[in-house]
Amino acid sequence: MFELLLWRTGSMPSSHSAITACLCTTIAYRSGIDSDIFILALVFYLVTIRDAVGVRRANGRQARRLNEIGEVIKEKGLVSDFKKLKEVNGHSPMEAFVGSLLGFFIGIAFSVL
Repeated sequence: MFELLLWRTGSMPSSHSAITACLCTTIAYRSGIDSDIFILALVFYLVTIRDAVGVRRANGRQARRLNEIGEVIKEKGLVSDFKKLKEVNGHSPMEAFVGSLLGFFIGIAFSVL
């Protein structure tokens, strides 16, 4: 059961958003927002958020629908063996937002300490 929860994707808050927001915040605090490394961290953060909310979420929805279609085709006898696709859950925009806020505040806390 624990292993299942450990490898499950998509939940509140987004750990990907939190980690990348924390990294970006810490670099901004220590190196400044005009540093090259901050710009790199910011782009990394934006790509991570885009992937979690957009691409992975869309892939999960598509896989779920394809599995539904495959089951219907299998029930009608048109296909003998149907293997379900893995349904990867992405994050909702709210999950990514809360993860980003959490990461920002953790980054500030660790930078100030």
